[in-house]
Amino acid sequence: MIIEQGSVHNAEQIAQIYIEAFPTSIQRFFSKKAHSKLLKLLTHSFALLLLTGAEVVLARTPQGKALGYCIYTSAARTRSRAAILVSNSRKILSHTFNLFRHIHVSEFMKLVYNAVLVKVNTTQDQKLPRKCGRINSIAVSPRSQGLGVGTKLLNLALTKLADQNVFLSVRPDNHSAKKLYLKAGFRECGTTKDLQGSWILMIRQA
Repeated sequence: MIIEQGSVHNAEQIAQIYIEAFPTSIQRFFSKKAHSKLLKLLTHSFALLLLTGAEVVLARTPQGKALGYCIYTSAARTRSRAAILVSNSRKILSHTFNLFRHIHVSEFMKLVYNAVLVKVNTTQDQKLPRKCGRINSIAVSPRSQGLGVGTKLLNLALTKLADQNVFLSVRPDNHSAKKLYLKAGFRECGTTKDLQGSWILMIRQA
């Protein structure tokens, strides 16, 4: 298994792993969407995330088969967000246009409503630092779960985020992920809720 830095060029592989790893989320938001259209939509979504400041580490086989990913955002970028947006502006516009070509209005509105729910239902047990790195998304293909892939991905991402406060969220019933995060030094700091239920907010302080 190889763990390495990925890029926007891996967006389709990331999208496929997300589809495999989070069937409940897919069913909630995209239940009527054909797999080919869903893959295109999520590929554009992840590409936009990576073009606007997020980074990714990937796990793959020596033959190139993607096993898992961890997308993270640093609070200590070497380039400003504005510079990143300007540099990637053409690609951002292209992926945004294509994203809206592949998403139905009802799907978009459901995602917006979900984001609003998260915002209004967030409660914090402590005041979070103004600047935090973030684990945006981490997933392992079901065929590769239980092999330590998630641990290796998280460890490399946290190495990239060294000396930063790091924030993430996890489902209360995702016991293996919670155990992994606690072992990595995260502590619960609040809760929120969306269309799928509750989230636990966690932070690892620098």
